[in-house]
Amino acid sequence: MIFPSLLDCFGKRKHVPQYHHSTHKSQLTTDHSESTSEDPTSPGNSEGRKFQMISGRRFNNEQDVAYILPNDDTEADRLHFQHWAIKYTVGGLYMAPMYDMLEKGIRVVDAGCGPATWTFEMAKDYPNSNFIGLDVSFVFPEIIRPPNVDFHICNISKEIPFEDDSIDYYHQRLLVAGLNEDDMKLSLESAYRVMKPGGYIELGEVLIGDVENKGPKTTIINTLMITVIKKKGLNPDIGLLIGDLLKEVGFENVFFEKRPVPIGHTNKAGELWWEDYVELCRSLRPVVAMTNPIYEDPEIYEEFIKSVEGECAENKTNLYYCMAYAQKPLKEHL
Repeated sequence: MIFPSLLDCFGKRKHVPQYHHSTHKSQLTTDHSESTSEDPTSPGNSEGRKFQMISGRRFNNEQDVAYILPNDDTEADRLHFQHWAIKYTVGGLYMAPMYDMLEKGIRVVDAGCGPATWTFEMAKDYPNSNFIGLDVSFVFPEIIRPPNVDFHICNISKEIPFEDDSIDYYHQRLLVAGLNEDDMKLSLESAYRVMKPGGYIELGEVLIGDVENKGPKTTIINTLMITVIKKKGLNPDIGLLIGDLLKEVGFENVFFEKRPVPIGHTNKAGELWWEDYVELCRSLRPVVAMTNPIYEDPEIYEEFIKSVEGECAENKTNLYYCMAYAQKPLKEHL
């Protein structure tokens, strides 16, 4: 399937300064083009290295990839924060009953690994196990990595490059912005094929459309997120389906939970999820500016984001995080 680009979803706009924020530094730069290129700093072939620049942010430009968020260093910073937020929400790095197997030594896939925060932490905690990160873009470390970690460029909606019955544990989360319902099912079917009988799969997704106690400013951001996602043919609440999809594919012993996630209030999880949410807001500034040109000014937009934070804290706004894990049957049902 050929997906429309982010520009196709909303049309081109005039060039405006872009505010970049990361955990390292913030700076104001001006991007004078929406360009398409390949990363000249990365070795090897061009697979996973095609990108386009939009308002100073780098996005994947593979024609068969629906992923709508950037794949630059600022986005990697956001994904690091997101990892800690999920870890706090879940109460650890995983929910499936995997401890004994991981300690003994198994083969683990992290699908959609991004900058590999989960992959690296798991590899450190379980040195007897081997971890393989899969992503559609080169956003993971290519040189410095633990000895029990490897990476592959892979579009999991097409095919997972492993033999049948070869993976013990398959981990995948937060692909609401990258997989539509059909592709999600295809990816789970591929996961089923490569997993060993008795192995576990674990999924996690944030619900974008289901936001509790949102005020008018939060509604603006949330509505735009939903619009961008739907224009790409994606389901903003695909997390509600992950338990049923696991059953449809053939997994058994399915566990599913929908857990509230505070945004900017209540506890440490709320602080961490706000850091994740605010970077999503910054990523959406070019889109917000299309609906209200005043937000072409980065400083004005930053003030808007601060007001969203106050609104979320006052209203006790919550997102929801859906978690599921399941097991491949030890024997195929006749």
